[in-house]
Amino acid sequence: MQRRRTPKPRQRRGDYRVFIGAFPTGDLAEEIQAVRERYDPKTAVITPPHVTLVGTYWRTGPATAVNEAELIARLEAMTGKIKSFNLALGGIRSFGRRTVYLGVQPSSDLLKVRATLLRLAGRDKHRRFTPHLTLAMRLNQADTAVMMAELAETAWENGRYKAPIHELRLMQRGPDDAVWRQIYQLPLKA
Repeated sequence: MQRRRTPKPRQRRGDYRVFIGAFPTGDLAEEIQAVRERYDPKTAVITPPHVTLVGTYWRTGPATAVNEAELIARLEAMTGKIKSFNLALGGIRSFGRRTVYLGVQPSSDLLKVRATLLRLAGRDKHRRFTPHLTLAMRLNQADTAVMMAELAETAWENGRYKAPIHELRLMQRGPDDAVWRQIYQLPLKA
């Protein structure tokens, strides 16, 4: 028996999106951004390099921080309760033929943070969570192949990088927004 797929909710004019992410900082973030700008400059400017921990959630109404007051209040209540963690980055992978990403090890610390955020924000779109840091998306098949081949010969494929995460960011983007914007920052416990 074949399972029926639940149709995705349709985006309506005026809808916006939010996600909570972990954003590498410093020299590592700059190096990752340089890779993103080289292969997909359009996507690279939409948001800084990050790992989406929960989301993306579709919301109805204007894209304002006020419309996320309930989620922000839940996050504020967690100040000092979620422990800082490291993202372990490395390995060039792809989703299909159009998206290339930097692998993220699904450490127990990362998965604990995700579980906490799911309790706060609700279930998200991921049936199976694959932590990743998107490098390029909406590429054509040939560009994906070139990018994968070129990066396979670099430390991005063979090295392992540690990105300390001391804060999480709640990001929002409306239908007319060119880029994602931060609407809340949650400091993590040292």
